[in-house]
Amino acid sequence: MSREKRVKKKVAPTDEGRAAPEREGLLKRKVIEMGETTYKIVSRSVTEYHFTIPFNLDDDERVEVGQIFSIKDGGLTFLARVLNIEHSSNYDGHWDTTIKGTNFFDSDQIFNRVIAEPLGCINKSSEFKKSRTLPTKFAPVVRAETEQFKFLSQVMGDIEIGYLRNGSRLVEEIPVALHSEAMDHHMGVFATTGMGKSNFMKVFAASCMRLSARGESKFGLLIVDPHGEYLKGKSSSKSTIKGLTHLKRYREGLACYSTSKQNASDPGVEELAISENEILPEDIALLYEWSPPQRDALDAISRVLDPQSWLEEIQLPEGMARMLQEGFKDSTINVLIRRIKNELGKNPYIRKRSSLGNILANLQKGKVVLVDIPRMSDRSELFLLSVISRYILDEYKKEEHEGDESRKNCLITIEEAQRVLGAGSNTARFESIAREGRKFGVGLCAITQQPKLIDKQLLSQFNTLVVMGLGDRNDRIQLEESAKQDLSSMDTEIQTLEPGEAVISTLKIPFSVPVRIHRYEDYLRRLDKEDKQESLITRGGFKPFLD
Repeated sequence: MSREKRVKKKVAPTDEGRAAPEREGLLKRKVIEMGETTYKIVSRSVTEYHFTIPFNLDDDERVEVGQIFSIKDGGLTFLARVLNIEHSSNYDGHWDTTIKGTNFFDSDQIFNRVIAEPLGCINKSSEFKKSRTLPTKFAPVVRAETEQFKFLSQVMGDIEIGYLRNGSRLVEEIPVALHSEAMDHHMGVFATTGMGKSNFMKVFAASCMRLSARGESKFGLLIVDPHGEYLKGKSSSKSTIKGLTHLKRYREGLACYSTSKQNASDPGVEELAISENEILPEDIALLYEWSPPQRDALDAISRVLDPQSWLEEIQLPEGMARMLQEGFKDSTINVLIRRIKNELGKNPYIRKRSSLGNILANLQKGKVVLVDIPRMSDRSELFLLSVISRYILDEYKKEEHEGDESRKNCLITIEEAQRVLGAGSNTARFESIAREGRKFGVGLCAITQQPKLIDKQLLSQFNTLVVMGLGDRNDRIQLEESAKQDLSSMDTEIQTLEPGEAVISTLKIPFSVPVRIHRYEDYLRRLDKEDKQESLITRGGFKPFLD
């Protein structure tokens, strides 16, 4: 039935006597107030639903890839996500393009066919289950609204990141939130440039700060920022991008360290320092390509020299002599010394004192720990991240053996993660965290534009995926093959995501959820309006922030 016919049915007889402009205004008003259009299931199976829609719908009624529809059938309400939309007709073959006078087709014989995948069904008790049956043929199909999504509120976590998205529409009554309990099982954030990775991480960190300041945090979050955008943000003539320190209401949930003396002069920011005796030969090893003799010499340092003072000893004649006695050539040792001096010279934060103890203590309290390292080279960043992450993992292993149940788990973020988690990369440190960190309460958050470069076995360890726009087919295939939930059917939706939109796949939510990530500056204003003493009103530990 066309829209015009449906609308006319709703116009009262008394409307006929109205003036034309008045009737036109009333007609438009009734179109806006009209309930959701109902379609009908026409075919297919328990794994795929088909329903038909008119071929000439207005823009506000168009069906989109990724939209979720509901099918009410007896005591069950089935949910299905749109995978594809096709032109179709009642003609055999391609007769719908046969010229008939001045028309190519009879408009009442053509339509669009919607192909949708079943997500599951909701029973009379509002419980969501995977569907093992299919709805009756010609069961009514309507766009899913807030009522059909209410069950999601019961399975969301405590780290709010955005609102549920149904196609292009927001469902603001259903915030999307990740689970703190899943963070030591690793998380991946994947998107091409400009799709909103940094904005997502700031929203994620702000939610963690909120929980920490309220005493509700279950893990500490470590962010190493080489771009200098998380601490104070950035300002330009066109816009102002705020940082984590702008969240004044929950500032006590954030601990900041910086290699910049200027940033470290701000209240609440400590100048970062790493002690020489906290650096191991393996931290230097990941920075360069080494020949076999050089690699052997690095491996021998911990055995030949004092592990607490090897950096100083190897640069002295005595230390050089002891390495030569082990059979290593002086040319090999000189390469090691030159490279070590190079790293020590360009990383002035290496001192006699150390910030690592405070960083660890803040993580174990459940705080967000921001390590600000602006204008640092990639090599120096990897070196620092290696030292910090090794120290954290070693300390968590010790406390695991000591049975310390008071400390909170932690999540270590890695920007451009393909550098340290790629196939064949010389970064056993991060591979170790990916493979066994969850046993000790240490998780990785891998952030990258190129998931195809990450080792498949390591990627399979990630139980939470935040997938934003990815144009490269190989990147999407890599995620589809590694995700705990099936993402293969969402290939078209993922490649058409707009900036700020994402698909979340995590074990504690029953299907991959489409979400619009909060814009950080908007989320900041909403948090600042919140009553800090307000009790947490949902299982997830947050309440929706509505304007």
